[in-house]
Amino acid sequence: AVDVVSSKVYDEMDDVKDALRGTISSITPEFLMTWDINSTMDRIVNKSAPTLHRLLESASQTDRARRENTKKTSTTVCNVIVAQLANQRSHHSLYLAAPFTITLWTNGASRQTIETLAKCGLCISFSSLTTLLKTLASRSLDRAIQVAQGPHILCYDNINISTSIFVEQRSSAPAKVQSGTFPIIYEVRNGNHEHMRLAPMLGRAQQAFDLTFNADIRPTVNQIKSSRDQFKVHITDILLECCAAFKNYTHRSEPALQHQERRKLPGGYKTKQYPLRTTTIDESSITGNIAVIVDAYTNQLKLTKDINPFTRLQCLQLGFGLFHLCMNLIWALLHVHRGSINQPGSLSYFFAVLDRVRLGCEHPDYHTLLATLMQILRGVILNAWHVECGYPSLAAFAASSPTPAELLNVATRILKNHGTAPYDPPSKK
Repeated sequence: AVDVVSSKVYDEMDDVKDALRGTISSITPEFLMTWDINSTMDRIVNKSAPTLHRLLESASQTDRARRENTKKTSTTVCNVIVAQLANQRSHHSLYLAAPFTITLWTNGASRQTIETLAKCGLCISFSSLTTLLKTLASRSLDRAIQVAQGPHILCYDNINISTSIFVEQRSSAPAKVQSGTFPIIYEVRNGNHEHMRLAPMLGRAQQAFDLTFNADIRPTVNQIKSSRDQFKVHITDILLECCAAFKNYTHRSEPALQHQERRKLPGGYKTKQYPLRTTTIDESSITGNIAVIVDAYTNQLKLTKDINPFTRLQCLQLGFGLFHLCMNLIWALLHVHRGSINQPGSLSYFFAVLDRVRLGCEHPDYHTLLATLMQILRGVILNAWHVECGYPSLAAFAASSPTPAELLNVATRILKNHGTAPYDPPSKK
């Protein structure tokens, strides 16, 4: 019986090996975007290796676990073992090993770890990984070149790569940190070439008037209402997330407590992104910014230079990143509201209360500052809830089971009494 089963499994693994046959060149960006171990392997294993799959299922779980355990199944484990055996049988069976190796590499696995798992049949070798990465990079750039022919958005930011923890004390020694720039382009949803015509944009720019607050900056009534609605949801979220008494609040998922979308996107929509090659150009200067743009469009995306608008960068319609907006906002908040440690309510006062002494320096760490400002905001909002809820404590307020409408009413009072600057009419001269 053992010989019969062995012969059957031998034949099945030949079929699995053929079904999983692939080389480095067959691993494409499109394949990786749709790859999933179970959806890929279930079809192959059920069709080509039913006997082996049955043996692995019997070995990996008990009958009781198969009937009752709904949290832990043996599907993934069995599929990985079959793929591992196929890779051991033929080094061309890469449809598990290659994606799994890329996953490890992107999460910081060392070369030694990858080489060790390659010996176990779970990964490809590190040298094969470098070949695969070069191939994927070239194919990804080819896709970006096609996208760049139509409406798109170019975004780039600086990047710092640690090259070594040691500093070599010699002339022409490599830098401890390599600085550069990482560009990426995005597809424009519903992009229209007619809307991208440069001549009308340049004409309007040359005839533009100065901005005025009432006509160009002041939000409309609809925008103000939308912003207030979003603020009230944010204020309510702080109560539900930070107050232990509201941990089991039953109306948390009510539509009234959700942010309303102003320009709703289709369900599941994600902006398609196409990274370009990282360059060693430093974009911290005007010259560096120009060099990054020229490198991205002419050297990488293979677009032809324009002798006038391109060299003057008139073809670019500028926009800032949300990260930089947030960064400049918190620097401004720190500059205006730093105060001193002796001023209750100042940022320096809160930094001392929270024991964040390093934030008292001139240029504190961005991430620490942002986390601390959010902590201060949540504390201030929670105190406002205690003041405005009408109960002796937030626990008593939670015990009253307030409806979403009641929470939003209190949030409105908080926004009015604690989140709106008092109006001082201009003095008459």
